[in-house]
Amino acid sequence: MEVVIVLALARDLIANFALLTTTIFIIIQVTKKKLITSQRNGKTKLVIGAVFGLIGIIQMLFSIEVSPTVIMDLRSIAIVCAVMIGGWQSSVMTSLLISSGRILLFGGLTAAAALSSISAVATGVGCGIIVHYITEYRKKWIFLLAYSALLPTLVVYLLLRENSPSVIFAFLPVYLISGAIMAYVIHYVDRTKSLFLKYESEVGKDYLTGLLNYRSFDSDFNHKLQQAERNQESLSVLLIDIDYFKKINDSYGHKSGDEVLKQIAAVLTDSTGDFNTVFRIGGEEFAVLLDACPHGQALMIADKICRKMRDCKLILSDLTSFPITASIGVATFPDVTKENLLEYADSALYRAKKTGRNKVVSYAMFKL
Repeated sequence: MEVVIVLALARDLIANFALLTTTIFIIIQVTKKKLITSQRNGKTKLVIGAVFGLIGIIQMLFSIEVSPTVIMDLRSIAIVCAVMIGGWQSSVMTSLLISSGRILLFGGLTAAAALSSISAVATGVGCGIIVHYITEYRKKWIFLLAYSALLPTLVVYLLLRENSPSVIFAFLPVYLISGAIMAYVIHYVDRTKSLFLKYESEVGKDYLTGLLNYRSFDSDFNHKLQQAERNQESLSVLLIDIDYFKKINDSYGHKSGDEVLKQIAAVLTDSTGDFNTVFRIGGEEFAVLLDACPHGQALMIADKICRKMRDCKLILSDLTSFPITASIGVATFPDVTKENLLEYADSALYRAKKTGRNKVVSYAMFKL
């Protein structure tokens, strides 16, 4: 085989690689999950398979004709990428599309097309079996690349016989190097996406209690308020302050105070149920947003929190236990205008603390 043809083969295989890399980066941008995850439904896995199947067909447009009936490209790596990202369902879907595309779009049902199609389907099925039994990332890629390279190499040998060594010599290095780089790219973007999702989830959470923080409260409050106004529903706000919390820090230390806050967070989430969101918005200050919750029901929930706080004996690491109470202010939209909702809840909390603590005060109990 002439040197020019070998260089042309290498050039087009590199173009194949660039197409795959671009696809990976597009997928990571549109997905809300990690790149490599089993937490995808069947429909999504089939879509991933269809995407890589289409990429495999496009790769054949950038293939090089090494004989009147034989073309070479990196379509098998598209199958490998599909199985890594979507599992066996994706790889089988990709291989079926590539197999169909090879016959329908590139020369019809010739001997070469038939062998290539069989090779593609066998690659899809075999790769699915490999990822099922091998879990370690590096080993998985080694076996996938070795298997997926073997089948097209065998097809080239069967079709070209004595002319196959030069084609295989040009194909295998580029294929294996491209596959190794794709393994790194997928690992890199998957790790980057995982860190992004981790930081994204943590930025809205309180590091100590695991509750949502003030940043999340501000965002959720505005969103829920707009939703309540649009749907003509109620939105109740509970602002909660732990009574005499400073004494706990002064008497037992800040580490013990942190333990108490964790236990208080558990009491709040247990008391309020699943239809609301609990936030830590300050040192010993908490908030609860109650969707579609009228004022009377919100007062009942607030009373339940107060009662659970009184009944709960908080325990420190040295097994010291002590009672604790909370003051709560409650306000509800649309009984209160959206512009004044937080201000009224805060004023009610202030009144609860000024009139004895350990109680619930509604905005309706006094004139602001």
